[in-house]
Amino acid sequence: MSTLFIDSVSAPDEIKDQLKILSKDIKLTREITKGGNGYLFFGENRILRTRIAVKFYYWGGDKKYHAEPSVLAAIESPHVLAVHNAGLLNGEWAYFVTPYCTNGDLDDLIDKTELGNFQSIDLTCQLLTGIGALHQKRFLHRDLKPANVYLSDHKQSIIGDFGSIKHLPESSSVIPASGHAVLYRPPESIETNSYGFTGDIYQAGIVLYQLLGGNLPYDEFYWLSKKERRTYNDLSSDADKSIYSDQCLKAKILKGKVIDLNSLPTWVPEKLKRIIRKATHVDPSKRFSTASAFHVQLNNVRSEILDWAIEDGFPILRGKTSFRIVNEDGNVYVQKNRNGSQWRRDNSIRGSSLAEIVEEITRLA
Repeated sequence: MSTLFIDSVSAPDEIKDQLKILSKDIKLTREITKGGNGYLFFGENRILRTRIAVKFYYWGGDKKYHAEPSVLAAIESPHVLAVHNAGLLNGEWAYFVTPYCTNGDLDDLIDKTELGNFQSIDLTCQLLTGIGALHQKRFLHRDLKPANVYLSDHKQSIIGDFGSIKHLPESSSVIPASGHAVLYRPPESIETNSYGFTGDIYQAGIVLYQLLGGNLPYDEFYWLSKKERRTYNDLSSDADKSIYSDQCLKAKILKGKVIDLNSLPTWVPEKLKRIIRKATHVDPSKRFSTASAFHVQLNNVRSEILDWAIEDGFPILRGKTSFRIVNEDGNVYVQKNRNGSQWRRDNSIRGSSLAEIVEEITRLA
């Protein structure tokens, strides 16, 4: 990236000045606008030839809560993105230099494929391991969502985007909440502007819900009732519409109405739904108290449920005898194979709905 290009990027002058300093060691290649919390650039280390990301973020100037870069860089977890370099520019801006994850993030994964029970549990357990590593150092991420959880070279969850991360002082149980990503904000962050360890637990529960196939639209208009939509449409400016839709969404968060467990695929068992309910409870004291407790429950449930998944668009249950549910122009039927043989239609399994068919297969398995 040339100096001329740096001068033209959409960032404050102090960030441009720091980019010019970093460009001595890093060949900066592009800026992206995904996410609204700061400025993100990609490049390559000139000596090591490794791909990196540089994230500039607004940290607010309150040093009591600032995530000390040297402490964050000392965290060694395969599920927390490594920090290669970091610094404060002034009382407002700071930056991190981290590896660039070429496999994208969980948002990309959810968009491209439908995940099964086991894969969803495993990705969430990896996320919880990373959360535990952060919490051990009393760091709160405050912005856990699929777009901020990357996929490592081994396709495992790795927490990134530290623009909202704050340190929780030993004398405190909560800190001020982050104003980002209203959809993922826990109720207490809206009601009392407070955020503690169980705030990250809440957000991890939302991520699990999405991985399993739960419906969580990003379109602000979706969350409005018919009456609210009329009010929304009567507003003259986009800014007013955004403020109003945020207010409506916050009201639903406070009532615990953001996730709809009925939107989960029929093969997601009640045991998993109960875990999601607990993790995302509106009362933070009724959630899992630690990432480890959440992790243990998921591990326990994993050993008790079946690994329904989606392959080539078909619900499938793998085993010595595998079952596949086929839908051809509204005609739903079951195929099965034994020990990897050819798929053959099984007319003995009947049901008037997908739920009934899944239930019958589950009994046979």
